[in-house]
Amino acid sequence: MIKIFKTGLLSFLSCAVLTQSAFIGYSTEIKENSYVSENKNTSFYLNDNNSDNSSAEITENDINDFDAKKDYTDGLNILESAEVSDEFAKNNDPLYKKYMESPAIAKVSTKKYGVTEPTTPAALEGLGVVDGIDVSMYQAYSTPIDWNKVKAAGISYAIIRCGYRGWGTGEIVADSYFKQNIEGALAAGLQVGVYFYTQAITATEAREEADFCKNAVKGYNITLPIYIDIEFADAKGRLDSKKLSKASKTNLCKAFANRVQSAGYTGGVYANKSWLETEIDGNALANKYAIWLAHYTTNTTYAGEFSMWQYSSKATISGIKGSVDINKNYLSKPHKVTGLTASDSAKDPSEFILSWNHAAGAYKYQVKVLDESTSTWVSLGTTRFNTMTITGLTTSKEKQYKVRAFKLIGTDKIYGSYSSAVTYSAPLNKARGFTQTAATTTSVSIKWNIVPDAAGYYINMYNQQNQQWEQIKTISGNSNVTAKITGLDYSTIYKFRVQGYTVEADGTITPLINSAVLNTATSPKKSSGLKYTKIGSKTIKLTWKKLDRVSGYQILKYNSSKKQYSVCATVSGQSKNTAAIKNLKSGTTYKFKVQGYKTANKTKWTGTRSTVYSISTTPSKVTKLKYSFKGSKCTLSWKACTGAQGYQIQKYNTATKKWKTVKTIKSKKGTKYKFSLAKKKSAKFRIRAYKTIKSKKRYGSFSANKNIKHK
Repeated sequence: MIKIFKTGLLSFLSCAVLTQSAFIGYSTEIKENSYVSENKNTSFYLNDNNSDNSSAEITENDINDFDAKKDYTDGLNILESAEVSDEFAKNNDPLYKKYMESPAIAKVSTKKYGVTEPTTPAALEGLGVVDGIDVSMYQAYSTPIDWNKVKAAGISYAIIRCGYRGWGTGEIVADSYFKQNIEGALAAGLQVGVYFYTQAITATEAREEADFCKNAVKGYNITLPIYIDIEFADAKGRLDSKKLSKASKTNLCKAFANRVQSAGYTGGVYANKSWLETEIDGNALANKYAIWLAHYTTNTTYAGEFSMWQYSSKATISGIKGSVDINKNYLSKPHKVTGLTASDSAKDPSEFILSWNHAAGAYKYQVKVLDESTSTWVSLGTTRFNTMTITGLTTSKEKQYKVRAFKLIGTDKIYGSYSSAVTYSAPLNKARGFTQTAATTTSVSIKWNIVPDAAGYYINMYNQQNQQWEQIKTISGNSNVTAKITGLDYSTIYKFRVQGYTVEADGTITPLINSAVLNTATSPKKSSGLKYTKIGSKTIKLTWKKLDRVSGYQILKYNSSKKQYSVCATVSGQSKNTAAIKNLKSGTTYKFKVQGYKTANKTKWTGTRSTVYSISTTPSKVTKLKYSFKGSKCTLSWKACTGAQGYQIQKYNTATKKWKTVKTIKSKKGTKYKFSLAKKKSAKFRIRAYKTIKSKKRYGSFSANKNIKHK
């Protein structure tokens, strides 16, 4: 075994989260105004239905739906390079062939870094440019990289591989030398980015890879992008052989980069010229993410946008044994920030939220406010994310805000263009935090946050018939910010607004600003008619009476250990009143209830549950048949089935070519059948268990046929 896979150990705990005892080269940026706070992106990913190896293509919905709080690497079997064999690496690591089967030999040369300097593309002429390298375990395993010599040679940055997904097994593997390489590069004063060699074939796998990278870089000062490296690895490999469409491969990149950017890092895509032109939509990706072009030539003909160019893999760098990939990073501006909006905070009337679209190439964003007294724009600080909460507002006076992105090259910031300005007026006397707290079939309960100067509140309900708002309730005083609205119809959506009011010394009442509209829902009627339509050893199919006006139904199963019912299935829509409850235990009795629900503001308001319905699964398939002889007496035995009340034994009639029941054992303990069989004779049997369910005998599956021959 080649020792490369047994050196440079790096401990990845459970989900490969790297822990740091020292934050080498880490710096923090202090905000310029104390009333500004950073907020993470609040978008969400939902679970991907495309997580298996099916042939389904990857859509925009797959890449945009995600749970920002979920770690997609949780529970994965993440390997470390040091834990795998040479054979495993040969059949999984996409870089193995490049460095182990035909390694490039460093040659003595008078050229800078031993290779010819490339010609600057016309679109990038006039821009500053810095030299950098990208490395993996293969540059460090025989002789550790001397990063101080690398820095002294004129290298400004390093893009470091943190791992890859095996093109054979599909498992995520951590690069053994990632910790050594990133800490050495940062300690020497280089800027650092990260790349992951993908073999993802679903959006979920791309997010797993992104989360692996996010966990790996925790505690390190990552100022350059986190790239997904997408290219063909092997014709037999999972990505190559999957033959995904161009759109699907593009969406893999988007799913990875979006996930990276949701954590406050710069998202990037590495691909060669051919891939950017034909396999993925390089132009579309460049609108949102940093592009790293691989094209081994001195005159690239790639016409799309890119900011970094890997132009050779045969560079000679002082401090590194052997050849290494060399890159040019052109100091182009990040894209202009778009989509700037200002929205009220649901929590506090003295704050609001600015949000905007991610800008391609952005390291951070600077937010500014217009000081009207001096007609100058004043910085409110910077954020890694595409949202910022502005706090401490004391007036409803309108103010203007704008945002721009910037890159960090060394200590220099390269700014992009400002967004269009957005105007915001803080409605400090507007009721906020308006939510529904409870529901019955005839009432809804609501609450809101206190408006500091209010003397009381008006509750307004929208009359759908008259198509106008009507005041239905008045609350005096400012201590009670809850209300229960009664006399409503069941399973119906109602719209409400709450409005504070003030009372002047002369008794004049002044209404304040209405809250946002709240959609509420009353509960559906009680569910009934729950029964089974089909049962099996692992599945029970249930049906129930339909309810009107509902958004759907929930089926609840009793948990005997917790002594409570919990939702085991949800059926959307009013007309579908069946559900198959799967993954049950055979021969086991279960208790179910069903309830209708009405959805308002993404919350399910449920009606009264049905009465309890008990039903059992059928026994499991009979297994482990064996027989023994004692003279002409044969004993056929089998393994007892859970929940079985008895067994049916059938014998095959060779004359009629039909099975015939020869014995029914009415005992769950009866797992033996004795019969006579003369020598040189044979017989064939099969057995199934049964259980009486709802006054009817229900059978499990037959065992495999058992051929018996008396020798």
